[in-house]
Amino acid sequence: MSFKENQYEERRIELKQFCESKGKKFGKEIKRDSLIFDQKDEVAYCQIAKVASSTWCNHFIKLANISEREQYQWRDALQVLAPKLWRPPPDVITAWSNTTSIVIVRHPMSRLASVYYQKFVELSDNEGWARLIEYIIDTYRKDNETGPAKQPTPNEFIRFILADLHRGPDSVDQHWRPQHLSCPFCLLNFTVYSKMEELDQDSLFFFHKSNLTERVNYSKKMNSAHAVSSTEKKFWSLVDKEMIWMLEEPWAYGTDL
Repeated sequence: MSFKENQYEERRIELKQFCESKGKKFGKEIKRDSLIFDQKDEVAYCQIAKVASSTWCNHFIKLANISEREQYQWRDALQVLAPKLWRPPPDVITAWSNTTSIVIVRHPMSRLASVYYQKFVELSDNEGWARLIEYIIDTYRKDNETGPAKQPTPNEFIRFILADLHRGPDSVDQHWRPQHLSCPFCLLNFTVYSKMEELDQDSLFFFHKSNLTERVNYSKKMNSAHAVSSTEKKFWSLVDKEMIWMLEEPWAYGTDL
């Protein structure tokens, strides 16, 4: 067994023990918009928004051999197209045993900073996000605070996230939905349990094991500029410490941590 296989097995065992401590129903929901299952090539991927999902959905779209025109039409909705192209079979558990699969996780704090800069700064003029931004500023900008007219500050963004999670993490937007609610971690055993900081190695392992290195450019990354660590440091330096502690509560990102 290779170093990476040992690493995945250790994570699999640790996750199994954690799942057993959480009860029979925890982590067993299969979300049809998250699980991507290519039965022809016997590979699968469970996507989690803001965790290299654009890159990996693009990999699976390439495996579908659709036209360049269709790829262009869906260029801004890769995470929607991939599950449509590769729907899981009715009996996922049976088919899973012959499948090479991967799930990728990311530190919740890094993920939130990435969401903020991409959706609430870079795309602040986008009609869909602009309405939410206006709501956040109106609701969470205090009378004695100042900030950009069309962008929430990091503090305002985290106030919104905490309030949204407190109402019920199951119903929040996928971009900040806790990661353990996106994939069936306690139902399916994945071949590769990857972390963002190790993804280059894990991508090579996955595509080599599945014999797909000739069909997918696994080194190609989408939206890679949003993961810069210095940007994360800047973001969290502008957030009140008491709110950072609140993000570690069980109803927020305590389970992910």
